[in-house]
This record gives sequence, C-alpha cells and structure tokens, in this order.
Amino acid sequence: MEQALSTGDSVYDPDMGAGNGNRNMTDLAGFLSLQTIVGKHNTFSISKEAYSDTANVARKSVQLDLKGIIDWTDVALEEIEKVYEECLEANWDGYGAMPISRETYSKARKLLRMMPSSLPRPDISAEPDGEITFEWYKEKYSVFVISVGGNNLITYAGLFGKSNKMHGTEYFADELPEIIRHCIQRLFS
Repeated sequence: MEQALSTGDSVYDPDMGAGNGNRNMTDLAGFLSLQTIVGKHNTFSISKEAYSDTANVARKSVQLDLKGIIDWTDVALEEIEKVYEECLEANWDGYGAMPISRETYSKARKLLRMMPSSLPRPDISAEPDGEITFEWYKEKYSVFVISVGGNNLITYAGLFGKSNKMHGTEYFADELPEIIRHCIQRLFS
C-alpha cells in the first residue's frame, strides 16, 4: 500500500482525483491549503519535529513549492495571542520581566498583518522589557530580529554574514517600514 501524506487527522490520498483525470499536485495543494499546517519558514511539516519541503506522493519524492499556497498569518496571530496571554503579569519569567501591555499586543498584531505572507514566518516571543519580538533565523550568521512595543517604534538588528551587521529603530505607523521588508528579504535571498 502506498504511503499517505498526513496533516493531523486528515490524510492525503494520492488517488484523490482518480476518475476525473486531475490526479496531480493541484489536489495536494488543495489538500494542504485546507489544513492547519505546522511549519517553519513556509515549509510543509509532517510532524512538529521534522520539517520538509518534499513529500512522497504516488511513490515519488515531489518537491513542494508552497509559497503563495500557505498563508501563515493566522498561525502567527495565534502565536502572538498565546505569548500575550502568557506574559500579562509582571515577573512572567521569574526574573522581573515587565508585562506585555494590550497596546504592545495590538501593535504586534498590526505589524504582523502588514508583513507579506510571501516572507517566511517568524518565530514570535516576548522580551523582558515588555516588547514582542519577531525573529527570522536562516543559519548561524544569518538572523534578523525586530521588536515592537506600544510606542510606535520598531527596533531591529540583523546579521547577514560574520561581519555584516545592521541595527536601528524605525517609526511604525500605517505601513511596514521598507528597511524591515528589505532586511527580511535580504536574509532569505
């Protein structure tokens, strides 16, 4: 019997289009777009621990190009909410951390919604100063981090190789600052 591709409780059946002549990656893409997918950097994941951008479909290893198919925004918004709920109280880390304010939570959601879903999904966490951080990690010397609080400022820092560093602060109003978009794209180009 052929191996089935699965996301949670649903299973992808390679014969899912049999009879109508459309047994191809379109069926897989449709299957994936309807599922809640756990992934990192816009890749499909069979389990939370093993990330992959290939799938075994009809006994063939198939490269999956999921850009534009999976919008990670909803997953990231849930992650922001979870971080906010876990860090509402002062000293949430046991070392005197400041709580995340409702305003910081709102700014983080606004910032996330401005990011194109074509960019890889960031890791989201809280900082002891009460800000919410978005991090994109590619490898040891390739990382970009932004931090947002309730003060309409985005603080950023990036490492693009061993000696190529960038950092600064940008005003955050009604659109994603171009330098932020540029740095994230630079990291993954």
